[in-house]
Amino acid sequence: MSTKKVRTIRGGLKRVAVGVLLLIAPAGRSLAQEPAPDALPPTEQVVEKLVERNRQRAETLRSYTSIRVYHVEYHGMGDKRADLVVKMVYHAPDRKEFTVLSEDGSGLLRNRVLRRLIEAEQEATNTENLRRTAIHPDNYEFRLVAYERTPQRSFYVLEVSPKTKSKYLFRGRIWVDAEDFAVARIEGEPAKNPSWWTKRNLFQHSYEKVGDFWLPARNETFTQLRILGRSLLTIEYKEYELTEIAQVQP
Repeated sequence: MSTKKVRTIRGGLKRVAVGVLLLIAPAGRSLAQEPAPDALPPTEQVVEKLVERNRQRAETLRSYTSIRVYHVEYHGMGDKRADLVVKMVYHAPDRKEFTVLSEDGSGLLRNRVLRRLIEAEQEATNTENLRRTAIHPDNYEFRLVAYERTPQRSFYVLEVSPKTKSKYLFRGRIWVDAEDFAVARIEGEPAKNPSWWTKRNLFQHSYEKVGDFWLPARNETFTQLRILGRSLLTIEYKEYELTEIAQVQP
């Protein structure tokens, strides 16, 4: 695989680094039950509670660790794959440490895609970048379109439109847990195509509740390249350990 192809794949996947930082948020396919429009609360009310609860969770969770399993597949001018297993340590407000535990597959994909993806996430983890990419009224327009239930949880479904055309923002839908007001799932595509060589990028992020916090469970990004094939990136998050939780003042 040529260096140009790898750069193209990396360009399409780099947006994931910011997507990982969007929120502390679960997933699960829902059984749709859409009430009449007048039964839904105002969109502003749902978004206001989401923003406030996210702020509280971010201030409370000071440190945690997890294991991540990165996997990327390329299909086109030859098929290649690569894997990394990584330990991640988070320290509030904006520091992440990564240690590679094992690796396998294409050295080109490991070094030029997966390791660069980790580097991009480290660079993106600062207060200013988090502010510019957060799911917040400063960055997005929201419209509440549905209410869905599963046997375990209920969700508000909102359409999300970026206020600026940035490859680090997205358009799509978010599922907000109706009890905790945390994002449970995100489905969409970048607001701006990250590369001419990239025809389309579709992603889904899902989250799980760990203690009182919502943390990433799985990310999946499909990239269709214009003439060079397609790629699929998955990140699975395992073995969470909450190592420092701040005391909440009454």
